[in-house]
Amino acid sequence: MHRLASALVVLLVSSTLATASPKAGADPLPDGVAAAFAGIVSVRVHEVVKIPVFRNGRFLREPVEGLGAGSGVVVSTDGFILTNAHVVAGSTDVTIGTTDGRQIGARVVSVDEASDLALLRAAAGGLHPIAFAEDGLPGPGTTLFVLGNRADLGPEVGWARMGTHERVRAGARPIEFWAEVLAPIGPGDSGGAVVDAAGHLVGVPSLLVAYTGEAERSGPRSSGLFIPARHARRAMNRMMDGPQAAWPWIGLLLDDPLIVQSQGGPWDPARGAVVRRVFPGSPAAEAGVLQGDRVVAIGARPARDDFEALDAVLDLTAGRETTLAVERDGRRIDLKIAPAPRPADPRPDPIDDFALHTGLRLANVEGKEGRGTLALAGMSSRTRRDLPEYEAVLFDERPALVSILPGQNALAGLTRRLSVLSSGDLGSIIERCFVEEQFVALAHWDFGGRKTLDRAHVHRKVYPVVL
Repeated sequence: MHRLASALVVLLVSSTLATASPKAGADPLPDGVAAAFAGIVSVRVHEVVKIPVFRNGRFLREPVEGLGAGSGVVVSTDGFILTNAHVVAGSTDVTIGTTDGRQIGARVVSVDEASDLALLRAAAGGLHPIAFAEDGLPGPGTTLFVLGNRADLGPEVGWARMGTHERVRAGARPIEFWAEVLAPIGPGDSGGAVVDAAGHLVGVPSLLVAYTGEAERSGPRSSGLFIPARHARRAMNRMMDGPQAAWPWIGLLLDDPLIVQSQGGPWDPARGAVVRRVFPGSPAAEAGVLQGDRVVAIGARPARDDFEALDAVLDLTAGRETTLAVERDGRRIDLKIAPAPRPADPRPDPIDDFALHTGLRLANVEGKEGRGTLALAGMSSRTRRDLPEYEAVLFDERPALVSILPGQNALAGLTRRLSVLSSGDLGSIIERCFVEEQFVALAHWDFGGRKTLDRAHVHRKVYPVVL
C-alpha cells in the first residue's frame, strides 16, 4: 500500500489516464458487462481553465479555453450521473452522449471537490443505471472491465485486472480513497466505470500513474487509480443533499508517508494513525487529544491506519457525539467528541506545508543580531537529486529563507517579495501560494557572502491526511 505511494508520481489531468495497447484476442464480453455498458455516457464540456506557469522569469496565468471530454456512469433511472469533479471543472455547458447515439444536455447538480467526484443530471430519461458492487474490492488479479469515453470516440470497453494495491496514498485530494487498476485505459476514461464480470460498479477511474525508481526498472505497465464504489456511493449520497458535499471532521492532522518523506525519513505504517497536529478550536482540541496520541478506534470501529481512521470519521454525523479512543503513554484513553462540519481546506503547520511542496525542510534558528530566521534544515533525497548541481552545492550551505513572492501576488502583477522571519510569517504567506490547485511561489534564499538565489516552485497542490 504505502510502498506504491513512494514509487509513483500521480498526475491529475482532466479526462486522462494511462495509455496502453488494447487486449489481444477476442474474449467474449460477459453478459453483465454488456448490460452495464448501456449505463456509460460520454461527458463533453465547454470549459475555461487558467493555468499558472513560470516563464522568462515571470509567473503568468494562461487561460485555456476549449472543449473537454470525459466519462460518466448512470446511477439512477431518473437521470443522475456520477463523474469526476475534474471532468466538469470550469464548465459552462455540459452535454452527455449515450451508447445509443443520443446527445443530451445535462447540468451539474453537486460537486465534491474533496473526493474528485461530481453529480450530474440529464435533461432526458431512458438511461440505464449501473448497480454498485456490494462486496468491497475484489482480490488482486481479478478480471475487471473499464468502461469509458476513451479518446472522446464514444463509450468503449477495455479489459483490466485488479491491482495489488487496494489503498494508495497520493495526496491529490483532501479526501483520498484510491485503488489500483491494471488496464489499457486511455484519455477520456476519467469519470467512467470499473466494473466486475457481473457488471457491478467497482469504482470510478480518475488518475494516471507514472512509475519511477524501482518500479520503473522492473518494467513498464499500464496502471491507473480509481475511487472505490463504497466511497463513490457515500459521496453521491452527500451530494444529493446540496450543491457541495458536506463532510464531518474532528480536527486532526495525521502523520502520513508524504509528510515523512518530505523530511527525508522512512515511513513506518506499523505506527498506526499517529496525531501530528491538533487543529486549534477543533472538536479534537476540545476533547483533549494531544500531539503524539495514536488513534486506535472511532466509535465502534478500529483505526489501525490512516485510511481506517479517515474512513470511520467520514461516516460520522456532525453534531452527534461519539467516542474517540487514543493510546497515550502506553494506555488507552476514551474521549467524548462531537464532529463538526469539515472546513474547505485544512492545512498542516506552515513548515510542514512548505516541505510538502518544495521538498525543503525549514527550522527556526537565531540569525544576525539575535533575530530569529528560517533556515534550511535539510531536503528530501528526491529534491536534491532534482536540483541542478550548482544549486545542490549551494543548498548544502544551509541558506536562510529571506522572502517569498507568492503565486496569488505574482499572478496579480504584484512583484514585491514578502519577508519571512518566522513560521508565523511563513503561515501568512503560504496560503497565498495556492493558485488553481497548484503551489506557486518564488523563494529568495541567502547563502551569506553576498550569495543569493531565487528558486521558482510550481507544483501540484499536496494534501495531508486530516480527520
